[in-house]
Amino acid sequence: MIMVTAKMTAKPGERNNIILKAKDLIESSRSESGCISYNLYTSTEDDDVLMMLEQWKNQDVLDSHLKTEHFKAFGAAVEDILARELDINVYSVDQIND
Repeated sequence: MIMVTAKMTAKPGERNNIILKAKDLIESSRSESGCISYNLYTSTEDDDVLMMLEQWKNQDVLDSHLKTEHFKAFGAAVEDILARELDINVYSVDQIND
């Protein structure tokens, strides 16, 4: 399984715009084959910070997701309302059993 974290920092006053624009991305991404989960969270410490957490079956389905129109459209839509570049991290997840 692959996990992706994408930290976004909105420009002042743009937080809700990012959330609105993310709704289509989240809905479309969740319907993709191989998407395990796709959620947006807001920081409890900074109203302008949001975190997208994604889980994918494997790297191949993540690579396919990155080529979708809804993914590209979201990136273009939020580019000018982010205070800084996205902070993206990708992890290979191995479940640890007791």
